[in-house]
This record gives sequence, structure tokens and C-alpha cells, in this order.
Amino acid sequence: MRALALLAVLAAPVSAAPAPIKAWLGTFAPAQRVDPCGDCKAPKVVPRPGTVRVLPPADGAPPPDGDVVIASPLLGLVVRGRVDGGRVAMAYFAFDQRDGDDGVIVLPADTVARFVAPSPADVAAIKAALVRDDALSVGQRGTALKALKDLEVAVLDLDGDGKADVAATYGCNSWGDGSCQSRGQFFLARQGNKWVEIE
Repeated sequence: MRALALLAVLAAPVSAAPAPIKAWLGTFAPAQRVDPCGDCKAPKVVPRPGTVRVLPPADGAPPPDGDVVIASPLLGLVVRGRVDGGRVAMAYFAFDQRDGDDGVIVLPADTVARFVAPSPADVAAIKAALVRDDALSVGQRGTALKALKDLEVAVLDLDGDGKADVAATYGCNSWGDGSCQSRGQFFLARQGNKWVEIE
């Protein structure tokens, strides 16, 4: 019986690790200059034509080319576009006038992105990942909680299971001398039970 049980375990299919999420980063620049809103506490969105510049990945892999999906989770926007020479011309885009809120997530063309609410566990895991970011350099837990106190988190489900797969944040992105030095975004992807920054 023990031998049969062992054979059954050995014969059972090994569940493969989930494939890494394909996602790239980009920035939107309006065609005409828009004055930033440095003291806005909430998004101040204006519709603008402009261009999304697709950023090269930190690992040296080539950025996407051709048709893509462009998502701004914080602003509730998902649109399709075409990368040409590293840029995507946009006839219309929701642009947030707050400093540092011009980033987007660029996804493969066949992606179906769904907005879902981030779970408390996801928010906690995202904050835990950001605490280790050198830009925040918060070190101690109490300081970390101050740096991430007002963090906005928005997420997308990419595989239809109702759970978050990629996340965008807005809040303090540079901490020093006991206070927030600047505000901006971080982008993260789920890897199993943890979150890692998209670079």
C-alpha cells in the first residue's frame, strides 16, 4: 500500500509556476503643456491628446512593438494603441495634473484588463514591497507607515479570476529628512503570494 501511495504521488502532475506577467511601463505627455497641480489631494483629470512613451525594461529586453493595451488603473482608463518607434499617439487620454501621476502600464494586445478592488491583503503586501524600495529609504517600521500612510492603490485583474495581477500606486515616492520629498507612482505585479515592482 505504501508503494502504491508513493507511486501515486510521483505520478501526480506537478503544478507549474505561473508565467510571469508581461507588462511594461510608459509615461503620457500631453500635446500641450499642462500646469501641474502641486497641492491637489485628489486626481485632477483633464482630457488631452498626447503621446505615451514606452520605457525600455530594466532587464534589457526589447519593449513591445505594434498593438498594445494601455492602462491607467488609478484613473480607471484602459485604451488600445499602437507602438511606433517606442511611442503611442493618443487622440484622447485622461491626464492627471498632480505631480508625478503620468505613468501607465503597457500590456500585450490580447489582454483583457478588468478593474477590481484591491484586497486588504494585497494592499498590505504592496506596502511591504515598497518599504524595501531604495527611493523611500524608510528603514524603520514607524517611518515606513508615515511614508505610505496616504498611499493610493488601484489594481487590474488580467486573467479573469477576479484577483489583482498588476497594481499602480500614487503617494510619497521619495522620503528623506523625516518627510516626503516628492510624490509619484510605483507599479507592481503579483508573483505568487507577493508583489514585485515592474522595472
